[in-house]
Amino acid sequence: MSEREEKKTPPLWLVLIPVVIVGISLGFSVFLYDAEPHFSLLLGAATAGICAYAWGYKWSDIKDGFKRSISRTVPSLIILLIIGMLISVWIASGIVPALMYIGLQIFVAQWFLPLILFFCCIMALITGSSWSTIGTIGVAALGVSEGLGVPLHITTGAIVSGSFFGDKLSPMSDTTNLTPSVLGVNLYEHIKHMLYTTIPALFITAIIFTIVGFMLDGNGNNGGDVSIYTEGILENFILSPWLIIPPIIVIALIISKVPAIPSLLSGVILGGLAYLLLQGGTMGELLTAIHSGYVLEGPNEEINELFSRGGMESMYHVVVLAMFALIFGGIMNKTGMLHSIVLSITSIISSVGNLTLTVLSTSLFINIFGANQYLAVILPGQMFEECYRDKRLKLKNLTRTLEAGGTLTSPLIPWNSSAVFVYSALGVPVIAYAPYAFLCWITFIVAAVWGYAGITMQKLEDCEGDEEECNQ
Repeated sequence: MSEREEKKTPPLWLVLIPVVIVGISLGFSVFLYDAEPHFSLLLGAATAGICAYAWGYKWSDIKDGFKRSISRTVPSLIILLIIGMLISVWIASGIVPALMYIGLQIFVAQWFLPLILFFCCIMALITGSSWSTIGTIGVAALGVSEGLGVPLHITTGAIVSGSFFGDKLSPMSDTTNLTPSVLGVNLYEHIKHMLYTTIPALFITAIIFTIVGFMLDGNGNNGGDVSIYTEGILENFILSPWLIIPPIIVIALIISKVPAIPSLLSGVILGGLAYLLLQGGTMGELLTAIHSGYVLEGPNEEINELFSRGGMESMYHVVVLAMFALIFGGIMNKTGMLHSIVLSITSIISSVGNLTLTVLSTSLFINIFGANQYLAVILPGQMFEECYRDKRLKLKNLTRTLEAGGTLTSPLIPWNSSAVFVYSALGVPVIAYAPYAFLCWITFIVAAVWGYAGITMQKLEDCEGDEEECNQ
């Protein structure tokens, strides 16, 4: 018998105590005082632990909850640190400046946003990683955006939209593999079923960004002096065709299904060699850039600010935030508190549309208060499986909804690890780019509309095989 079965599920009034405290604390710290959300999540974790202890859980149970939660995410935390290294090394070596230089030559402002959207889609689809795409291609795209005079927060919205779209449809993505595996759904059936919601969302997003691009052009807001940036790049970096080799090798390794950590580390090593051999840097400067970030000290302050970023230190606060969020979510999960919340809302499920909206909202809720996209797909998946079976719906309907409500909303929540990573990599606050991450919230809306309209909500009676086969 499991720990949760041995102990009665905590009542909703008790569960709401840490939730309310976190909500109030986040409201004051993030929105009123413009402070970091770290302490709010730690306060919530402490409150959840006290409530669980008062309900009868031992300290060993509470500790086991957050230990398991953190241990599952250690590889992702390591990847965060490596991406911090990669950003600084690829800037110092001239790789990112070279990509920016090429982009400034070929892009025009009015078509920049939709082109970056699709370029990030393709890169994330190939690599299976939204974070890798944002940390490499996204950094270069942001520099091109500044050179063209396109607002950085709008460009970040396009980068995030494209990166998370490609991530969701890539068979190499961790969350895309995790979500169907929770419910025993075939990976490729899961991906194909997501096309019904993500393709319309991408189409709408592309149209919006195209309109925005031409509106910016028409208002004269794209009139950045590109020569300032191209000349700044040429003054501070030695450009060479050899600089394209590290990105190609990293992409090839990821396509070959080499794990993310060794693939990204190879990019750091190759970028370091390019810095030493092509830019004439020293080993001491390279090691400093890897740890503290690259700092450009040229005559143009605007160029200096653009290329001074990265390093492991830039990811430290992301890692700490992720750990506090995992502690909070792990305690809430282990002690049955999230289970209690989900059970309390099942009474409103009376139709397929209500069921779909409930799953979407629950995933979003867990993303907000658990700050972890893995929990946001695992827990609702387990909780609502029987509801989908009772309504004779194929489980791939559920996995698609979990992705729309859990994974795709993660970069929209300021204290979620995905959103904090975007801020660390690109330097644009979540509250600024979230309204322009159109694909993330349009997919949420499309999934809800499809649920109420019954569009592509495939049922078990539509299949002639047994239930296990039909759910594939």
